[in-house]
Amino acid sequence: MIAKEKIFYFWGVMDIIGAAYYAIDSWRFLGEDWALALVNLTVMFILMWFDGVDGTLKGTYYLVYTLMPLMLLFSAYLFFTKKPYAAKFALAIEVLRIFTFRFSLPLFPVIANRFEWSGLTVNISLLVISELLKIGSLIYVIKKQPALN
Repeated sequence: MIAKEKIFYFWGVMDIIGAAYYAIDSWRFLGEDWALALVNLTVMFILMWFDGVDGTLKGTYYLVYTLMPLMLLFSAYLFFTKKPYAAKFALAIEVLRIFTFRFSLPLFPVIANRFEWSGLTVNISLLVISELLKIGSLIYVIKKQPALN
């Protein structure tokens, strides 16, 4: 197994763990009831469409926050099937991860909660470490490794 395959499998597993972890978080955020969640998601679309710039920004944030687990599952699929554009798609998602404060290594917030580490400095430090690891490994894959056939 070459380095590219190992990196793809690692980030595929991390995206699946992140999708599960953040789906539960989004479900709680939307009201912990599937019918209520659908209504809240509809309200987000209405906010985006009719409430001007302020509503559009809020609606876009909440929409990205809510749909991030689906994007992570799609990213994991791309990694596991070794698609040539998986790394580029994951790099595009990094902007949304930073925008919504979602870690690439979802085990970091779990460990921080377990040891009761809290605070803005700790969370931002863990986010920066997580994103640097992912971005660095994906750039390595794009630049150094040959394409898989």
